[in-house]
Amino acid sequence: MASRNMKSSDTMQQFRAHWSDLASRCIRDSHPYFTDFVPVEDVPAAESIARSAGAVCTAWGGTENTTRVMLCFAPEFIPVEPEQFPIQCLTFSYRVPKPPAHRDFLGACMACNLERDTIGDILISDKMAQMFVCSQVAPVLLQELCQVGRIGVSVTGDDPVCLSAQADFLPIQGTIASLRADAVTAFVTHLSREKAVQLIRQGRLTCRHATIETPSASMQIGDVFSVRGYGKFRIDTMDGVSRKGRYHITIQKYQG
Repeated sequence: MASRNMKSSDTMQQFRAHWSDLASRCIRDSHPYFTDFVPVEDVPAAESIARSAGAVCTAWGGTENTTRVMLCFAPEFIPVEPEQFPIQCLTFSYRVPKPPAHRDFLGACMACNLERDTIGDILISDKMAQMFVCSQVAPVLLQELCQVGRIGVSVTGDDPVCLSAQADFLPIQGTIASLRADAVTAFVTHLSREKAVQLIRQGRLTCRHATIETPSASMQIGDVFSVRGYGKFRIDTMDGVSRKGRYHITIQKYQG
């Protein structure tokens, strides 16, 4: 596959450089170092960087099966347990027929001037929600957050994790000419190729920490990406070719 657009490539290089620095520092200082939250699909790259430095990379998101995790770089002789990660679980309670949506919680956090990387998974049920955050930002949300969307909430920071992080997906299946960004965007949004290009030019396609602004940029199997206004997706499989030379593809759309 061809490389992504320059902006995305540069951003990933910055993350890799940061992880390499943490891996080297943990060996030098005999001390574990933690990152903020990253997409779970970045873990293999971080583990490879750690191995090259003689370190170990461990990932944890606050509970099992989270889609966002915190990374820990540590020497092999220093075991790191989940409870050592600087992650706090916040519990939100509300009394409404329909709970706030994921985007409502994110919007409320951004309104508190928090960076996206300080927020992990957000688990939502009918009567409560639980959010994993970096420990240093938890006091901000505990003190300032009393409304999510249009719904009043109460927030506590000492309840145990009681919701599971099992993502629900809606499979989208069909055929596609290639894994170019414009083709993938058109496929998941059910728009024409021209309108998909417009969305990309508007900066509405994001993948791997970066905005993809080049319609011809290549995407890959396993990529998790978002199209603002249309949802979050994961490229699952692409195999077999139709009579017209198009590839059979399955893309999973995150639900909730």
